[in-house]
Amino acid sequence: MSKADYQLLGNYLNILINGKDDCKENVRPRWEDGSPAHTIRVFGAVNRYNLQDEFPIASVRKLYWKSAIDEVLWLWQKKSNNIKDLNATIWDQWANKGEHPDQEIGSIGKAYGYQYGKKCIKTKDGKLIDQVDNVLHELKFNPSNRRILTEIFNHEEAHEMNLCPCVHEATFNVNDGYLNMTLNQRSHDTLSAGAWNVIQYAALLSMIAQVTNLKAGELLHIVTDSHCYDKHIPMEFEVVLNRCSLIQKRLFESNLNKILDDCDERVAEDFKEIIKILKEKSDLIDFEKEIKTAQNFRKSKDNHYFDYLNYIRKTNEIVVANTLINRMINSPEIDKKLGFYTPKLVIDKNIDDFYKFESPRMRTGTNLEVVDGKFLREGNFTNNPNSSFNIVDYHPEIEGMEFDEIVPVAK
Repeated sequence: MSKADYQLLGNYLNILINGKDDCKENVRPRWEDGSPAHTIRVFGAVNRYNLQDEFPIASVRKLYWKSAIDEVLWLWQKKSNNIKDLNATIWDQWANKGEHPDQEIGSIGKAYGYQYGKKCIKTKDGKLIDQVDNVLHELKFNPSNRRILTEIFNHEEAHEMNLCPCVHEATFNVNDGYLNMTLNQRSHDTLSAGAWNVIQYAALLSMIAQVTNLKAGELLHIVTDSHCYDKHIPMEFEVVLNRCSLIQKRLFESNLNKILDDCDERVAEDFKEIIKILKEKSDLIDFEKEIKTAQNFRKSKDNHYFDYLNYIRKTNEIVVANTLINRMINSPEIDKKLGFYTPKLVIDKNIDDFYKFESPRMRTGTNLEVVDGKFLREGNFTNNPNSSFNIVDYHPEIEGMEFDEIVPVAK
């Protein structure tokens, strides 16, 4: 468990408590049955992650980190816009199956990797290079430059993108030997991608820092429209409740006196405050009961999601959860005292060239064709034995949860 977990849960709660719905708007996304995918949303979510303290991979839910890193390498290293080069199926719904005659099969149009690989920057000696190579060059030879950035929301070619970039701009900054990054994202689906983009760009920052002889510093993540889809409302609340219930159990199962003796004064005071909150409200809160209510609602296929949202906003559980989670954000030491793990990213120290990093995932074949309206790939997913990455002390199967049904995805 990490501070990043509590920041993710804080984002969930902020939307569930303060989010505004778009029910009166004609929204673009649709569910598989064709119904509109409405959201509750907030403007301007900002999170800061210090990579010297931890690797910000969430463990409140199982995260397929190998596929996440593979995707960011697909974009930044391979600079590809075709899913035949991606060892996952997460982009299939946006890839060309033949409906775009001007695109090759599997292409997502002139988006993401196409923009990263486009040679659009002229060097002093007149050569044309792409945005990624420019970042690597400037960080190595001109690290004080305050113009080291990538921008892939190209308005001129937006109509040729099957999906316009959500994560669109990264600005790099070097300060006292540390490489920092500001990541700008126009739109963010918090349940499906809330932790996915964070781990990707934390890993990318670590890779680029290593090959430019810098230390990984801070990742500043700024999201303009942070939202939760209607069908995800009970799921997000369930993740929050599950974590609060686990914290409550571990607190009261622990030797609190010993924990307090081992803490510094500030952490001990935070501990006391958390215990006080849970004890004072013990007769009014029942996290387990609300978990079952959330599960029953989503399994019932009831589509009155905003009625359910109004219900949970009136519960004592969401008030206590909000106080508890925000207290934990500011005191990650408590998390460690309760026996949770702090994950770390380990990457091959011998690699000094960004293009030599090996993805954690691989596919045994590369052929791609369309059969009966679906993509058919040759080969299977396998873990790459030559991978440059490993994550240690990551135990979502112990600390987190996985839903007993597939999380619905809007298109």
